Amino acid sequence: MKSIFLNSYNWVCNTATALNPKTTAKTAIALFSGIVLLTPTAALAGRFTDQVRGQLMQVAISLGIGSYQLTHNPLVDDLRNNQSETLNINLRSGTSYAFVGVCDEDCRDIDLQVYDENGNLVDSDTDTDDYPMVRVNPRWSGRFRVKVTMANCTASTCYYGVGVFGR
Repeated sequence: MKSIFLNSYNWVCNTATALNPKTTAKTAIALFSGIVLLTPTAALAGRFTDQVRGQLMQVAISLGIGSYQLTHNPLVDDLRNNQSETLNINLRSGTSYAFVGVCDEDCRDIDLQVYDENGNLVDSDTDTDDYPMVRVNPRWSGRFRVKVTMANCTASTCYYGVGVFGR
């Protein structure tokens, strides 16, 4: 990590000198401060994102849907405590789907609800846990909505993932 900061500092100094030699010190300090402040945040976000992606596959297997395969790219994002996000997803009739949710170590409860294109609740998992799963067997192909609710997050935001598996 130290070498990253030193390389960044050298790059900032060289860039600032090329732009305006009179303000090299002030520019270098300002730019370097921004790099130092932003680098840990990006690394931390990457750690939680990787953690959530890994959990998706582990939880899917432990919940007994090992015979299913991912049908859509997993979604990884973050939410604040008691905040919700709605995802739109196209599903096909004749395929059995399982939606699996997971969240990072600061999350205590995440919920999933699936609605059809008419707004009818198809299935939900609102148990107090951090690994919800809902199953959907669409009678017709169409657009469905998945509501993700971060029911209990002990940090300012918690990262979560939703995987859509089908067979």
